[in-house]
Amino acid sequence: MQGLRVGLLQMARSLPKVAPGKAGAISRLQTEPKAPAHFSEREKFIPAARAAGYEYHHAVECALRFRRPAAVLLDEAQHLARMASGRRLSDQLDVIKSLANCTQTVHVLLGTYELLAFRNLSGQLSRRSIVIDFPRYRADDPQDRKVFQTILRSFERQLPVPEPPDLMSHWEYLYERSIGCVGILKDWLMRALAVAVKQNRATLTVRDLHAQELSAIQCDKILSEALEGEMALNEEPAARTRLRTRLGLSCREDGQPIRPKAETTPMRKGRIKPGQRHPTRDPVGQPLAIHATIQAL
Repeated sequence: MQGLRVGLLQMARSLPKVAPGKAGAISRLQTEPKAPAHFSEREKFIPAARAAGYEYHHAVECALRFRRPAAVLLDEAQHLARMASGRRLSDQLDVIKSLANCTQTVHVLLGTYELLAFRNLSGQLSRRSIVIDFPRYRADDPQDRKVFQTILRSFERQLPVPEPPDLMSHWEYLYERSIGCVGILKDWLMRALAVAVKQNRATLTVRDLHAQELSAIQCDKILSEALEGEMALNEEPAARTRLRTRLGLSCREDGQPIRPKAETTPMRKGRIKPGQRHPTRDPVGQPLAIHATIQAL
């Protein structure tokens, strides 16, 4: 997810301002141990494993209650989905929800767009979750393009080299190999900077950037996953219509109510009785030729 590392850093830095003296007590929580009800059938017969699960759960709960951090940040939370079944994944998230309720502490799950699959595992999780997207900068948006160029200028000033590099002259190339993600761009510049410092150069060069760039295939793969995530994040046009229909509030996508069409009774095709004419239009009045003959007489 674009800007995730930058957003995580900014969020971590802002915690001391929100709760002075409390932030940093628990900045990261390991989520591998689970509540006792979530052990496998084999583990239920191992008292030591169950005791360890109880102790860990109780220790984390007490630490959150006593230290009262502003939030618990779970980085790379999409790895929770690496479960053998959806049931175990739902159990994992129920543990996090239980900790958040018992300790009155906000839990923030940070990760890629794979986190979107967690929203609809249950109604409880859906109503208690808020999705915050860190979108990538888009080149087709003039405002995003301007902000991306401003970020490049900031990197030019912040890079610890005697001569600031000219990144703005190559902004399209930098956007191409970072797909508009500042996190990818930062890692790329750091790799190039390490090479330049090792070789005692005064500034970054285009050759350094080329040597440390991601390949076109790698960028294309990252872009494909980003586009899929953006599509999953956006609501389908027919979702609102489907919801209102299930609620008994039938409406079109433009919000206007749907009026039922008038039912027309089809004509029955039956057999015509003997001696009954087929329905045809009869001519009205006399033909013109007969009328002219009468006038001549």
